[in-house]
Order: sequence, then C-alpha cells, then structure tokens
Amino acid sequence: MSSQTVPPKDSGSPGIPSQGVRTLITLLLFFHLFALFAGVAGNFGARSGLRRDLRESPGIQPYLRTLWMDTGYDFGLIYNNPYDFDHVCQIELNPTAIENEQTERTFVDLMPEGIWDGLRQRRYLSLAQQLRLHLGDNNEEADLVAALAGGMLRKANIESGTHLFRCLIQQTQDPVSIEEIAPEMRDPEHEDWFATFYEADLILDQNRWSPSKREDRGSMTQSRGNLQRSR
Repeated sequence: MSSQTVPPKDSGSPGIPSQGVRTLITLLLFFHLFALFAGVAGNFGARSGLRRDLRESPGIQPYLRTLWMDTGYDFGLIYNNPYDFDHVCQIELNPTAIENEQTERTFVDLMPEGIWDGLRQRRYLSLAQQLRLHLGDNNEEADLVAALAGGMLRKANIESGTHLFRCLIQQTQDPVSIEEIAPEMRDPEHEDWFATFYEADLILDQNRWSPSKREDRGSMTQSRGNLQRSR
C-alpha cells in the first residue's frame, strides 16, 4: 500500500497572504470603517453625547484629519452662483381680497411643514430650482408652475379663488457679528432674507390652475442694507 504525502497544515495557497497579514488587514479595514462611521455621525446635524464620544475615540480625529475627512457631511460645496442657494415656492391665497378687507395673509408652501433635513427635503427644494432653470421657456415654465400650483392647492383643499404663486431665492447673509444684526433679522428664515424672482396670478380654468405671469417690476424686495443692521 503506497503512502500519501500530507502537506503541512501551515502552508498557504500560492498568492494568498499569511494568516497574520490577513488578520492585520481585517483590523485596519475595521478601524477605517469605524472611523468613517464616527466621522459622519459626529459631523452631521445636532450631535448627541454618544455621537461626540464616538468622534472623540482614540485615534479617530487625527486619522480623519489626515485624510481630510473630518468635515460637516450635511453641507455641500458651493460656487456662489444663484443655483447654489435654496429656492422655495409659495402661494398667497386671495391677495386682492385680503388687501381690501385688511385681514391676515395666508400662504401655502411647497415644502411640507415639519419635514426633516434629508433627501425628501432636497427634492422639494429641487422642484423650486427647476422653475429657475426653465424661466423664459414659456411652455415649460407655464406647465411646471401649473403642476406645482395644482398640487399645492389640491393638498390645501382650495378649489376656487384667484391666488398668487411666488418663487423665492434665499439671499446670502453678511459675515457680521450677531450684535450688528437687528433682532427681527436674526432668524435665517425671515422673509426679508428671500428675494422674489417669479410671480404669477393663478386662475382656475376648466379644473386647471393656469398661471398668468406678472411682468418684471424691478426689484421686488427692499434693500437689506437698512433692514439687517442695527444702528
């Protein structure tokens, strides 16, 4: 009976690192993935104590800084052009009637109230930005406004009246201290931080809200120079 040669147990397959090298690579990958998780968790939105502790784990911050990854993950790069800033759409209900009766103004916003930061919010902001991209193209512009306005009014259960559709763009804020800004302007959502670039009257025409664009009347917002600074 012929004897069989049994290969040594510690002999690895050709081209595969040894067990010790594989273990080291696994540990390095685990540390890298953990550092990424801790960096994102510790630099996104409001940070809790646990998320801060994760980011401050030994070796995490130096590693992330070396890779230029210790940054805010909820902020994107901008190039200071109009498409870098948020666009919002709103409808003012029956503005003519409100002016005559001197009652409180009522608005319907494209962005649902209480929506969280994230992909869904960015989609609503992108819808408003698409209108900016299609300005001047009468067919695309009118169809987009009619679709947006129809959905907004339908959701608000508005089936009649003459309303005003308005699209706004957020303005940049001057890099000044909080003491130099008037108290009412310290809210970044204050209406004076937004400039109107599109307005159209909405008229119900055979179950469809048709926009009648208002002509450019020059600057539609007041100069912020006298509004934002305390004197």
